[in-house]
Formats: sequence, structure tokens, C-alpha cells
Amino acid sequence: MEKKSLAALSFLFLVLFVTQEIVVTEAATCENLADTFRGPCFGNSNCNFHCKTKEHLLSGRCRDDFRCWCTKRC
Repeated sequence: MEKKSLAALSFLFLVLFVTQEIVVTEAATCENLADTFRGPCFGNSNCNFHCKTKEHLLSGRCRDDFRCWCTKRC
């Protein structure tokens, strides 16, 4: 009986910990227009690569205005 209670309690703490980490990560990011990206943005792969390697940010994506937007920690 104690093993089941301990396993259930451990699982509950694990779920709470993971949920808290996801909320903190999502709340701490914002998007800005890429500083050094040149040309039209078609497909997310070149924008994502640029934001990660050239501007050292989290990620990047092309928006409807065909410009590259980088995601960073705020």
C-alpha cells in the first residue's frame, strides 16, 4: 500500500513540475523582427537557421508579411 501511495505522490509532483516549467517557458518569450536578415522570407527553415546562428536567439519564423521574426527570451 505504501509503494502505491509513494508512486502516486511522485507522479503528482512530476506532473506539477512539468506543468510549471511549460508555463514559465511560454511566458518568457517574445518576437522581434530579425535585425540582419535580408530578402524575402519564404519557408521557416532559412529564417530559423538565421535567428539561431547569426543572431543567437531561440528560433525564427516567417510571418504573413514575408519578413523573418526571431523569438527570444524577454
